[in-house]
Amino acid sequence: MTAQAIDATPVAVVDAIPPEAAVGADAGAPSVAYRRYVLGALSVVAFMCAVDRVVISMFVEPIKKEFALSDTQIGLMTGVAFAMMAGFAAVPLARWADKGNRKWIVNGSFAVWSLMTAASGAAMTFTTMLLARVGVGIGEAGCIPSTHSMLGDYYPRALRPGALAIHSAVYYIGMLAGLAGGGVLLQTVGWRAGFVWLGVAGLVMAAIFHLTVREPARVAVNEPMHAPGAIAPTGDGLLAQLGDKRAFAWLVLAFSTTALAGQSIMVWLPSYFARAFPALSPTQVGVGLGLCLGVATAIGSVVGGHIGVKRAGGPKSWGAKFACLVTVFVMPFFLGSFYAPSALLAFALLFAAFGTAGMILGPVFSMLQDLVAPGARASAVAVVSLFGVVIGQGGGPLLVGAISDALQTGAGGAGSLRTAMAIVASVNFLTILAFWQLKRRIDVLSAHA
Repeated sequence: MTAQAIDATPVAVVDAIPPEAAVGADAGAPSVAYRRYVLGALSVVAFMCAVDRVVISMFVEPIKKEFALSDTQIGLMTGVAFAMMAGFAAVPLARWADKGNRKWIVNGSFAVWSLMTAASGAAMTFTTMLLARVGVGIGEAGCIPSTHSMLGDYYPRALRPGALAIHSAVYYIGMLAGLAGGGVLLQTVGWRAGFVWLGVAGLVMAAIFHLTVREPARVAVNEPMHAPGAIAPTGDGLLAQLGDKRAFAWLVLAFSTTALAGQSIMVWLPSYFARAFPALSPTQVGVGLGLCLGVATAIGSVVGGHIGVKRAGGPKSWGAKFACLVTVFVMPFFLGSFYAPSALLAFALLFAAFGTAGMILGPVFSMLQDLVAPGARASAVAVVSLFGVVIGQGGGPLLVGAISDALQTGAGGAGSLRTAMAIVASVNFLTILAFWQLKRRIDVLSAHA
């Protein structure tokens, strides 16, 4: 992971606006080249986070056969075991990140989840596999909140939507690598060796990250948020620093329902395609889903981040309104993909769904940093992620598996799994409501300020 290699990451969009728009820049700020290197390095960490998180989806069917598991147990292993510990561990790690050295937290987390990924390959029972996935979840808990906090200090507000969008885009490219690479690993070395190879690669990358990335100086204020019309919070303590409670609650609900409708479905898509279209090989399923979840979301994220940079000086509620409208357009593609009569059409609809959905990532995460105090950025990400992870990634896969078992039909379970995914995905209509109410609340706060 050299500086030259990481600079190849498509980060130019975050520095594409005129220098005078880079609010908060000063003579002591890091150089553009090093800032891009850090964004690239943090994006590589996110890439591996996504790979180790989703690769198990490609290994589900052989693991299920080897350990004789039900769909409910698979949902427990891929959802609750991973997500519950990741969600609850994220909050104390994020509070530590808001006060301590974020570089050490990111690097330590990277090393821990890499070790636990390797340990997954040595699991001999369902229980030991469950414990290994718990370890991966705890390790990954410290990554995203600390990363967002670091980027908030490396990039001024006008550039943050682009930086956060690039980081999110590379994360979703990691999903492509996890799904496509998982299919290749499954067909070549098997799922056990696949876990071990990924764990070793992560440990090497963690060592390089530690040697090349510096902890940034902390920005004292959200630059433009103390101008007339500001809605930034004041006061001590986490609750006070999270800002307006109603606005934050709507944001939490939006994250939770988005995760429930999206993340839980991602876990089950490889199994669904294997059951619904048995002629497809694991590599074909992995590449197809990787293009949909990874490339499509990454493209959408970069486009959304570019739009967010252009709209950075507009109404502070713009991000919520944008996310609401985007989710409206996503739903027909998303639900339609489950009932497509051919694999090609299903892949095409999923590509459109995730490409559209990815557009909200940069604007929404940038809006989150606007709503909270600078000293609570990591904690804010951790809190909303806690609800999203526990409700979405934790309960979602288990809920889909339980509904699928309850509706068990013929055809290898494809029909019941399809119905279960459609039922859970429909919760995204609550996401639309939550983002719209958040938009209205921010408008009220801005008017009163």
